[in-house]
Amino acid sequence: MIDYKFPAEREILFHYAKKLQADEVIAIINRGHVENAVEAKQLSAFFWRMVDESVKDAEQGLDVAGCRDLQAHTECIMQTLRRC
Repeated sequence: MIDYKFPAEREILFHYAKKLQADEVIAIINRGHVENAVEAKQLSAFFWRMVDESVKDAEQGLDVAGCRDLQAHTECIMQTLRRC
C-alpha cells in the first residue's frame, strides 16, 4: 500500500507519470500498491526520471501541485515509495 504522508505527493507523482507517459506508473498509483518486482523496478526507475524532470521544471519556474521547488516533496516521495 502506498501510504502518502502528504496529499501533494500523489498529485506530484501523477503529474509526472502523465507528463512522462509512464502508463505503468499511473496504474500503480491508481491501484495504490506495487504487485511484483517488475513493478517495483518500474516505479524506482520512474522516480529518478521524475526527479530529473522536476529539476528542469524548477529551473524554468514551473509550478507543480502549487509548488515551484519540489526538492522537499521529492524527498518525502522517496521515503513513501521506499515503504510501499
